Amino acid sequence: MSSMCYCSGMNDLELNNLRVSLLKAAIDRVSEGNISEFGRRLGYKDGAFVRQMLNGSRVVSEKTIRAVEAIPGLRGWFNSASVSAAPSGTEHEAYKSDSANSDRNTPQVDSQPAEKGATLPTQIDAATLTSPARLKAALFQTAATSSELAGVAGVGVDVASQWLAGTGPELTISQAMAIQNTYGINMVWLTRGKGEPGVAVRFADEFRPIPITQWKPIPVVGMAQLGDNGHWADLEYPVGHGDGYVDFPTRDPHAYALKCDGDSMRPRIQAGEFVVIEPSQPVEAGDDVMLKSKDGRVMIKRFLYKRQGRTHVISVNDAHPAMSFTDDEIDKMHFVRAICRPSAWRPE
Repeated sequence: MSSMCYCSGMNDLELNNLRVSLLKAAIDRVSEGNISEFGRRLGYKDGAFVRQMLNGSRVVSEKTIRAVEAIPGLRGWFNSASVSAAPSGTEHEAYKSDSANSDRNTPQVDSQPAEKGATLPTQIDAATLTSPARLKAALFQTAATSSELAGVAGVGVDVASQWLAGTGPELTISQAMAIQNTYGINMVWLTRGKGEPGVAVRFADEFRPIPITQWKPIPVVGMAQLGDNGHWADLEYPVGHGDGYVDFPTRDPHAYALKCDGDSMRPRIQAGEFVVIEPSQPVEAGDDVMLKSKDGRVMIKRFLYKRQGRTHVISVNDAHPAMSFTDDEIDKMHFVRAICRPSAWRPE
């Protein structure tokens, strides 16, 4: 536990403002105002998190306080003695709780020259500013230096100095993206003056990908003609067996694969690629389908519609005309789930 002791009756905003003041003083003391160096002292890759704490988009948490007080020379930095010695009149507004998914970062900005206690401008006010003016307003409490900003945005120190003064050339998209990644300033707001100044999703949020499951070897049971008049016969292997396999996630226990030949579906499907077929999936207009006619043709087409007993299909390649079949001419028509490269095939 930290050794902090604060005045009774202090609300969350006042408490965080006080912590920000002490954090700023700690940076000046041990790193001579270099935020990136201080961030590394706390175990971060750079100073991005620290800047977010200074501009109010991230709270100064108990974990951060313990890390700061572990730095040599800062033991007990946030205790009552330090509080009494803290500079007075330093406030950071727009404090918000550090919810990882629901709260938006809101760095303090203002359209006028930076003053302590300034408030966020309206969207109309922000839109009337130049991008350097918005950048100056967003960075005015972060102690960013021109050399540091130049390194982040990939510009000369002279240009970075102009930006910090609210002048100079307009920011490009790539420069704004680099600034967003480092300082947490919304690049759309920065370049266009639209939306919120803080990014809604922090680049350092925990990465929790949804795993892909249901991978299974899908048997290749035949070939399909991408042209219109080729005749291909199913290999008619038993269910679960075929001429090799392709690996693909599917929930259909009856899924199978076909090797394609021809050019009617180019560039969507190339000759030599495989299509994964799910016969249990209903077919809708616009779906790619495997259509086998009773005269032996097996083709991959795009299903358009069914009307008056006729099924209408087309090729992606405009050089091939549309086709239609009566119900009596169709042996089966199954949904095409995916297209797999030839490298996905493997022997039994």
